Amino acid sequence: MALWPEIRVELGGLEPGWITAEAFFASDAMIEEFLDYEGACNAGTDRKTCGSLMMTDYAYVVALATVPLFLGFGLLPDLSPSRFALLFHTAEDEHDGQLHEVRRAHVRYLSAGYFTSRQDHAAHPDARALLTDDAIAEAFCTAVEGHFAPLIEQLHARTQLSRNAFWRLVADALAGWFIEAGRRLGCVEAAKASAMAVLKRPGSKLNNRQLHYFDLSVPDRTGKPFSYTFRGRGGCCRYYTVAGGEYCSTRVLKEPRQRDDDLRQAMRRHLGLAGDAQA
Repeated sequence: MALWPEIRVELGGLEPGWITAEAFFASDAMIEEFLDYEGACNAGTDRKTCGSLMMTDYAYVVALATVPLFLGFGLLPDLSPSRFALLFHTAEDEHDGQLHEVRRAHVRYLSAGYFTSRQDHAAHPDARALLTDDAIAEAFCTAVEGHFAPLIEQLHARTQLSRNAFWRLVADALAGWFIEAGRRLGCVEAAKASAMAVLKRPGSKLNNRQLHYFDLSVPDRTGKPFSYTFRGRGGCCRYYTVAGGEYCSTRVLKEPRQRDDDLRQAMRRHLGLAGDAQA
């Protein structure tokens, strides 16, 4: 996936160095090592924050491995933990203007089977079924819940952070990558609609009322409106609790008016307008 070089997503077999998500979730040693890694990145990281940061990192990987395929090509691969392989590594990630070391993983699908919502992909021998847009959105939601449930049980037991808090972080990661994929593929409005079809299904663990998208605009140097779509978070990574940590710009508990003012100022800085009289 050339548009997303930070994580390789491929089809193949289980080779040395790779581990299935099922084996990873069942490994006490690997889970504890991942939590310890999160705690070592920032001073003062409590156990709940280690869990939330671990989920944020892992959900980022799964979201990037699934959302572009789903949005751009109408494909839903097999997300069963036993057929989803990982090759872990570290990388640098920008978070609100600062670089942080993060845990990432390349992904390998061990099964070639997939569901699709597109007629041109349905004739392939690996296609399991041609689904309607609503049916494949429901299937994606169900597959995500099935993939993450064992990890959330592990992290809830080890950190005492609520299950609901972890599900909110998963939904945030997916929503974030839907809108980012929409930007890169040139289909932002379709991305927003697709994300809500997956994440707002009645009764789903991913469904929370706080998660949403919103648009803000500021005038550019010519006076024309510059608009940008943001994800309003439903969860919290708890980064603000670590030494030197700050609130995220779209933190779920931030008052909307203050959030929007802060984001508009960030948009002006992006346009090189910060401090200008016209800004």
